[in-house]
Amino acid sequence: MPSQATNYFYTLIAMGAVAFMLTNAFQGHARGVEVLADGRALRAVLDQVASECTEMVAFTEATGASSRISLGTPTMIGDRYYWVRLSSDSSGAWVEGGFGEPWEGATNYRVELPWNVSASGTFRGGYGTLALGCSLVDSEPALTLGRWEVG
Repeated sequence: MPSQATNYFYTLIAMGAVAFMLTNAFQGHARGVEVLADGRALRAVLDQVASECTEMVAFTEATGASSRISLGTPTMIGDRYYWVRLSSDSSGAWVEGGFGEPWEGATNYRVELPWNVSASGTFRGGYGTLALGCSLVDSEPALTLGRWEVG
């Protein structure tokens, strides 16, 4: 006849295993919600940069003047560092961004710019304030992205 203590021990082990499985399930779900929220926050930053770029290009084309602005962006999104890059080629210009290091080439999101302009520069979240510049180069608008430098 088995002892009562052994039955309690096996019940305790089974309850621990079920608790472990439930905890892992909830952690996985919470992480999925966090990743979705981080993606939306990064997309909002890229939309903000694209909006300012569009405004700066329109201003530069209308007046012929150069402009430079700084944008308040978060240091980190969630618990991860992010990056924003301006790129262009013969087909157009865009703002792209992702998490991690910008030179890995893993772009999570991309926002097209409406004008066929020259665009370049990279900004890493957590390293100062984002700065956008726009000027005319050979009568075409050129956007630059970088870190705001005082002076």
